[in-house]
Amino acid sequence: MTGREWVLADAFDRAAPTYDAMVALSPGYHDQLRTAAEALVARMPSGAGSARVLDLGCGSGASTQALLDAWEAAGRSASGLSVTGVDASEGMVAQARAKAWRPGVELVVADAVAYLREQPDASVDGVLGAYLLRNVPDRAALVAEVARVLRPGGAFVIHDYSVAGSVRAQAIWAAVCHGIIIPLAVLKRSDVPLHRYLYTSVRDFDSVARICRRLQEVGLVDVRHRTYPGWQSDVVHTVVGSSPS
Repeated sequence: MTGREWVLADAFDRAAPTYDAMVALSPGYHDQLRTAAEALVARMPSGAGSARVLDLGCGSGASTQALLDAWEAAGRSASGLSVTGVDASEGMVAQARAKAWRPGVELVVADAVAYLREQPDASVDGVLGAYLLRNVPDRAALVAEVARVLRPGGAFVIHDYSVAGSVRAQAIWAAVCHGIIIPLAVLKRSDVPLHRYLYTSVRDFDSVARICRRLQEVGLVDVRHRTYPGWQSDVVHTVVGSSPS
């Protein structure tokens, strides 16, 4: 398939009706999103009475909900948080908009880099990018724009698959995709090319070390990384960095 025949946002549009059912079958998917959201909230300054957070690549809203839950679990006032979920797929955003949200949540159909470029400098307290950076053609531009819009002390969390540099992780990822994920997509009548793309995009994605360097190169500090237990060790990762105070 050429780029003209297959566009990623269109593929997510087609997969949107079955997307929540598919990710529900992924062990730890929602718990890991919650962990990433908690890492973001923990890094954000606690003194301010309100905060603005961007959920880039919000999809059907699972990461947006994880942010809301993590914020309230940290004992912060629900009314003090505004979250803007941004996704390039109209179908995924439609799925998110069909859910019940409290005031302060906005869902926008937009390219993540283009949306960031419309935001003023130092206007955001936190940015979550779950399963996003891997799907962005200009990764350097996205990370640079996030660093620009973050307020001093603000935080950026990247949560994604990465197997570069680990033979074990590469073998596990190939086995899981070809033995489970792609066959399930066929059974669920989800978008099979999208799930094949999932395999190749992760296979070819940055290493964790490269992701960390990307954050450091745009001036973010205290960059930390964690992976998850079990077969997802060295496959699923959360990386966090902060804007200098």
